[in-house]
Amino acid sequence: MYKLAIFDFDGTLVDSAPGIIDVMRSVVLELGLSLDVLEHWSTLIGVPLSTQIDIIVPHKELECRQAMASRYREIYDLKAVEVCPPFPGLQGILSRLEEAKVRIAIASSKRRALIDLVLDAHKLAQYFDIIVGSLEVVNHKPHPEPVHHIMNKLSIPVSETVVIGDSTYDLEMARNAGVDSIGVTTGIHSRELLATIQPLHIVSALQDALPLILNGRMTH
Repeated sequence: MYKLAIFDFDGTLVDSAPGIIDVMRSVVLELGLSLDVLEHWSTLIGVPLSTQIDIIVPHKELECRQAMASRYREIYDLKAVEVCPPFPGLQGILSRLEEAKVRIAIASSKRRALIDLVLDAHKLAQYFDIIVGSLEVVNHKPHPEPVHHIMNKLSIPVSETVVIGDSTYDLEMARNAGVDSIGVTTGIHSRELLATIQPLHIVSALQDALPLILNGRMTH
């Protein structure tokens, strides 16, 4: 059994991709950008917002990119809880891990305050030992710093840690940190795309990851 399970947030614990893309669409339409920008932007869920915008509109002036990020946050922050419904059975999964004495953490590129807001609204906050958001580390996914930060805080080694995420950014972060990973096809990236990073497992629903976490490296 693993002693530490590090979950991504968007697309892994909460079904937020449709709502996030709706907010992106609002910003793109307001600014008169092409729908090609939206299509590209939607593939970057899981990357810090400022980096997303630098990638999708690199030709825009810094002031314009900052305004775009601000407008996104204005719209998103009003809907944070609404656009982040937990996946079915999440509380039961977290409760089972807690009973098994598995430490539970989140590594996300979202601001910690928004994660806390959603978890509090759904009465899930008590299950998490540590939450790392965009402001808690200098280097973001796929850099290993979020994983290293959590392992160091909880004094749990590489061999007893697993990352669960819906994007290649999560799985690359795990690989770069030297820990096992489980891909879930509930977010933005397909099974085929996740497979390119060679996670230990790929599952189609979060509940399918539960026995893999509890069995740990015995599943090799």
